[in-house]
Amino acid sequence: MKVIPFAEAHHRADEVARVLADGGLACFPMRGAYRLAVDARSEAAVERLMHSKRRAKHHPSLVLVADLAGAKHVVEGTGWSTTRRLAERLWPGPLTMVLPPSAHLPAKLKKTLAKATGTVGVRVPDDPFTLQVVRAFGGPLLLSSANLEQKPGASSAATVHQRFVRAIDVWVDAGDVTPAPPSTVVAVKDGSWELVRDGAISREAIERASA
Repeated sequence: MKVIPFAEAHHRADEVARVLADGGLACFPMRGAYRLAVDARSEAAVERLMHSKRRAKHHPSLVLVADLAGAKHVVEGTGWSTTRRLAERLWPGPLTMVLPPSAHLPAKLKKTLAKATGTVGVRVPDDPFTLQVVRAFGGPLLLSSANLEQKPGASSAATVHQRFVRAIDVWVDAGDVTPAPPSTVVAVKDGSWELVRDGAISREAIERASA
């Protein structure tokens, strides 16, 4: 496992992106917790992430993209007026939009990513380092908290290291991180949206942005 101190992370984002492009598993801090990331287009990489977490495949999926255009590879509905307005006004930011999976996804990946709800969550992150990695990678990244199924500990560097040291190819080590509010999650349809989870962005802000 390659370890990158967080103090050097912004200068070494390309290294993390190369590991991901080679099908590797990366771990880095984002919004108050360590996250595991893999290439969302790679069946082998996605399976590897699931296996590392002992994760049931029915959990909702979060995919990070660099912009709305990049989300087209993962979800349908990027051309809807509601999607465009929310993306223009609230991305990058802690807003996860839940949309139907793209018809262009390979069947096995589509089944894995959308098994929980029939939808996929997408977000352009506002965390500077994470966004730097996503842009350097040039494609969608599947993201998951660095904890085992139904276990806490994703904010603790020692716990993450203990649980995932054999699985991770590159780890951006920031020590223990302070938990932060989760992203707000909205389910988007053509012409409307529905709040799924309260979070860092208020309902009022979403209402203003979608109007």
